[in-house]
Amino acid sequence: AFLDAIEALLRPLMPVVLSYGVTSEDIGEVFRTLYLETLIARLRDQGRPATVPRLALMAGLNRGEVESILARRAERRRLRGRNTRKLDEASRVLATWHDDSRFSTPYGAPLDLSLRPERGFKTFADVVEASGAASDPSLVLDDLLAAGCVEVHAEKFVRCVSRVFIPAGIDTSRIARIGRLVGAYNATLAHNLLRKADEASYYERGLGTTGLMKPEFRDVALRYLLSNVQPFLEQVDRWFEGQEEEFGSAEGSRFGLCTFFFEETQPVDESLEVKQSAEAS
Repeated sequence: AFLDAIEALLRPLMPVVLSYGVTSEDIGEVFRTLYLETLIARLRDQGRPATVPRLALMAGLNRGEVESILARRAERRRLRGRNTRKLDEASRVLATWHDDSRFSTPYGAPLDLSLRPERGFKTFADVVEASGAASDPSLVLDDLLAAGCVEVHAEKFVRCVSRVFIPAGIDTSRIARIGRLVGAYNATLAHNLLRKADEASYYERGLGTTGLMKPEFRDVALRYLLSNVQPFLEQVDRWFEGQEEEFGSAEGSRFGLCTFFFEETQPVDESLEVKQSAEAS
């Protein structure tokens, strides 16, 4: 049953796998890497050394394979960290722009910001600095422009048009977002499945139509969610930020809430199509 669940988790990503030229060997290495990472964590929890020979024996690999996999894992982690920081910085800039009274109206509407230092006006560089982002303001601006979050007018000032940062185009930031959000949801499901009796159950709910609907319903539902759910999420976002002074800790964990709209299509019997194709041949 669990293998069936893994198959269902991966099935929606397979068109992306083919689009980016990922091979079955690439996917196999990802699984081997995850297997090794989990073994390392379990051995450390048990107070046992996670040596290469021991890992090779437990994972059914040779020592050279283990060393090579762990070396490539370190490089992927470095790149993944860079993409994650890019997402975080853009999101923090937008949140600061909306919620910091220096850059917004009393009603939470973001002010237009000057692109260059100008007497009496706040600049875009000011909001980037206030957010704690380490990247150059021009790079942050490029990301926000590409995502459609801001607009530049008269080459003099920048206007914020969206609080939510969703990277545009096919780039590594958008790919990283897939792993981050889907990974977060899977982590919640796994926690609730394996948690001990004295551990808290994480909030997780799903809903959908009970029967099949016309395709037009999709657009109606999306408009409804944008009008009713988005304001609530912005309220929750502000509440989360308001708790950071009391609960913030460099040794803590990240917590959050994800919402998404989905379309579940009718399954196709691929085996029948393959059989018919073979008979025709």
